[in-house]
Amino acid sequence: MSIPSFHYNLVHLNRLSCHIDCTSRVYDAMGLVLYVSPIENIGVDSFKRDVAIMDTTWTVIKLTLWNAFAHVLDENLNHVEICPIIVACGLHVKSFYGTYLSTGYYTRIYVNPVNEKTTSLSTWYTSEKLARIRRDWFRSSTFSLKSSIDISNTPRIRLSQFPTVRNVQYCRVAAYACRVDDVNNVIYEACNRCLKKVAIFQGLLKCQSCNINNTVTIPRLLLRLTIFDKSGNLKVTILHDLAQYLLGCLATKIKSVLQQPNGRNRVMEKVFACFGNRAFSWVLHPPTGAFNPEHSFENTRF
Repeated sequence: MSIPSFHYNLVHLNRLSCHIDCTSRVYDAMGLVLYVSPIENIGVDSFKRDVAIMDTTWTVIKLTLWNAFAHVLDENLNHVEICPIIVACGLHVKSFYGTYLSTGYYTRIYVNPVNEKTTSLSTWYTSEKLARIRRDWFRSSTFSLKSSIDISNTPRIRLSQFPTVRNVQYCRVAAYACRVDDVNNVIYEACNRCLKKVAIFQGLLKCQSCNINNTVTIPRLLLRLTIFDKSGNLKVTILHDLAQYLLGCLATKIKSVLQQPNGRNRVMEKVFACFGNRAFSWVLHPPTGAFNPEHSFENTRF
């Protein structure tokens, strides 16, 4: 379906946050559909579907399709190679844990319309391998849609810039792992109730959080690595769930291996089989205060 050009004025997705407070106005947006959520019932008579869209600014934003608009796209799109283009006119720009778009009374939606702008976007998508990688990542991500969008929109930096990064929730760097810090302490004992690390007090394991002596414990993984790119290096920490996922091995298994003869070397082999000679995209919380090069920064996402 063609769109009368005088009926719309597209706003780039990276500029929509400037219009959050303009509640009396509506805006038009266009993007590639990276992901389509299932329909969700809201209250008695309403339902919605969330869609992740991206344009040539590499910005990803959530578009919430309410009621009848929820049927213009189907979640089966997540399992096919095509990446449709959606043009939505008369949208509201809203903010709830981040900027997002929502349909309203004046909304009109067009899927795969043919005009100069959509053709240009389609050509860009075809020529950009990273755009298709991002589409595939969204469809396979185990994170919530909000977290996936937050990660996708993180600014890309070099490690030399990390000490000065401020005013963003996350930042991203492509880097290699060059060293594992203290494999002997890759496992720690945690309280079975609160999962906090326990301390030894008068010969007994004590959880200071729960204030319980001789508490029942479970092993937890904590990988401390040094990563590097051409500009510098940084110490990072990979926490339990992500460490198990990357190593493809439970903490109980790692603990058992460490207790065996030559166990330390076997664990090192597993770690370097995962990280050796491979660049990862590391998503990190930037420093909140003065930068300390000896501090190990938590790797929140991969």
